[in-house]
Amino acid sequence: MDQILVINSEGFVSSNTVIGNFGSMSIAISDFEMATGWNLKPQGLCRGEMCVSVLKPENLASNGAINLVEFVRLTDQNYIHDADHGVFAFGENAFNRSLQMTSLDAPDFTLPDIHGKQVSFSDFNRRKRLLLAWSSW
Repeated sequence: MDQILVINSEGFVSSNTVIGNFGSMSIAISDFEMATGWNLKPQGLCRGEMCVSVLKPENLASNGAINLVEFVRLTDQNYIHDADHGVFAFGENAFNRSLQMTSLDAPDFTLPDIHGKQVSFSDFNRRKRLLLAWSSW
């Protein structure tokens, strides 16, 4: 069986076995819960106190497998699937991401400065910031 790396919205990476008998991209329910933090319950897909209704459970789960494409559709998450490299990654809920973008508030992050000291974006609160980014690739 093929292996696939699942990268969730927090950046957690897990290696999972693809179950080919259900949907184009499905993994075992136990692997799904470990990889995503979501649980399949009678009331729907749940993560903590938040649950999403599943109107057609047969499209999401069958024979102990979860269809990842149906999962991201139900939870309204952006995703990318690279079959050649065996990667399935999904991001934050599209509605939440849209709200963040309209607020014009940059998310906090931490990176090393040119001296190797860890610096967070929030270290400069109440001051104007100019962020320059570059890449060598």
